[in-house]
Amino acid sequence: MNLSAPFLSLFFKKQVDQVLEHTDILIANEAEAEAYANASGYPDTKNIADIASRIARLPKSNPSKSRIVVFTQGADHTVVVTGDKPNEPRIFPVDKLEGSKIVDTNGAGDAFAGGFLGALVAGKDLDKAVLAGHALARATVQLVCDFF
Repeated sequence: MNLSAPFLSLFFKKQVDQVLEHTDILIANEAEAEAYANASGYPDTKNIADIASRIARLPKSNPSKSRIVVFTQGADHTVVVTGDKPNEPRIFPVDKLEGSKIVDTNGAGDAFAGGFLGALVAGKDLDKAVLAGHALARATVQLVCDFF
């Protein structure tokens, strides 16, 4: 599941929580994570690792598979927390691009999600999946969308 936009957690938290109960993988950016934390009444709505840990611990309809929570932060690091190790957030640095190479950041989050999920489906571990997501997001921000 992707939180998609901060307003979803603010205005549709009940529905988000109903879906989250059945979610194995949650991907969001820092603004979406903070909005969910705010709507949930978490005490620190800016601590991305803590928010990920709290969500990783939430009940699941299928507890046989640990939830994976992934929070991207643009050019800052990506945080990954798994339900089997909710107190051990993993931090993945992002290789920053020179500003002159960034053309458009639209779609970077979707590209990350596609790379991340594609790598998992291909049997890669979490480390390689995050690297694949970073690579696709990095490529996306350097492209010009000129087909409109």
